[in-house]
Amino acid sequence: MDELEKRYFQLLTENAQQRGYSLERLVKDLFEVFDLDPKASFKVVGEQLDGAFSFDGTDYLFEAKWQAAPISIQALDALSGKIGRRLDNTLGLFLAINGYSDDAVKAVATGRPVMVLMDGSDLTAVLEGRIDLPKLLLRKRRHASQTGNIYLRLHEHLYG
Repeated sequence: MDELEKRYFQLLTENAQQRGYSLERLVKDLFEVFDLDPKASFKVVGEQLDGAFSFDGTDYLFEAKWQAAPISIQALDALSGKIGRRLDNTLGLFLAINGYSDDAVKAVATGRPVMVLMDGSDLTAVLEGRIDLPKLLLRKRRHASQTGNIYLRLHEHLYG
């Protein structure tokens, strides 16, 4: 974990495009540490996926973004569409280092949400050992299932 944490903070020195690819590789390695059967970035007809993994009997598609602005509805809708073209037991995990716009979270959470959201503070907490990744995923998924809120923030799941 120490090595992954060092790699994460080294990403700050990379250009934006390279940082995104490096983040995908770092998270794949993190999934590997927790034995989540990760798959690296891959393409299928008409779409590119940043990765996939399995957790607690559910398959997840993974999307990662490291951009300055909070993630908008368009990026979340894109992942929702990819999930919608998979089997019913497929969910998504979207990691946006700098978070999400409030409107995007509210819009995607309407109806039947198919993903949970993670941000940079969540990733940092995992890398620093304050919470392990499976416990984080379980809390986020359970909270989304019980409340419809797909964006449980760090302070809410560590101290709530």
